[in-house]
Amino acid sequence: MRIAVASLVVLTLFGCSAKQVSQPVPTITSPGAALIKTAPSTLTITCGPNGTSVSGTIVTTSKTGVKLLVRNTAKKPRLLGYQITPYNGNQSSLGTIKPVSGKKPTTYALIPGHMDLRCGTSANTGLDDPVTLDIVDRDGFYNDVSVEKSLGCTLLNRQTPEIFPERATRKEALTLMAGRLPTPGKYTFKPGPGYASDSTSQHLIFRSSKGWGLATVTTLPNLSYRPAVVAQCLKR
Repeated sequence: MRIAVASLVVLTLFGCSAKQVSQPVPTITSPGAALIKTAPSTLTITCGPNGTSVSGTIVTTSKTGVKLLVRNTAKKPRLLGYQITPYNGNQSSLGTIKPVSGKKPTTYALIPGHMDLRCGTSANTGLDDPVTLDIVDRDGFYNDVSVEKSLGCTLLNRQTPEIFPERATRKEALTLMAGRLPTPGKYTFKPGPGYASDSTSQHLIFRSSKGWGLATVTTLPNLSYRPAVVAQCLKR
């Protein structure tokens, strides 16, 4: 089984900029308990000659993400674009997925929520009519944290993350970063949203018990961990 992280993008369903921004999020209702109970763990999305289709309307998460088989039967280049609106009011996640030629599903680190998706010839041309499905977290594999509510602030994403030296463990990496942050104070961390097995984990940063920002810790090929500050609270 392959694991992939789909690109995060903003502004258009098929945009190419790897970035997220804070924006008003509509209220989305999670599917009912009966649907969640019987949700399959894999789902097929097809970019076909007559448009975009899905093998079902709901899929549940696995330990490492969402298992999807994204295929192209249109006999011409196609790209799948999506927008996921979380059930908890967090920022929407937008991105693209390139169809695969094999028959095995790929695991994507997609957030739970209501997903609008459609295929296109390229980033912004030849777009199909959108279809929808729901990604649910029936077994609690996803750490569902509302970042800005937990921090008590509005976050501003840094155009260039502030990267710090890697360390042997994730905890050591965060401790090193805390000692090098420019603003004086006692820094502590809490787990952010994501899957436990994500190669890049998110962490809420608190300075003197008040929300300060958002960090990531990325697992490197040599199995060390590299921390970075990716967003900071706007001044209150």
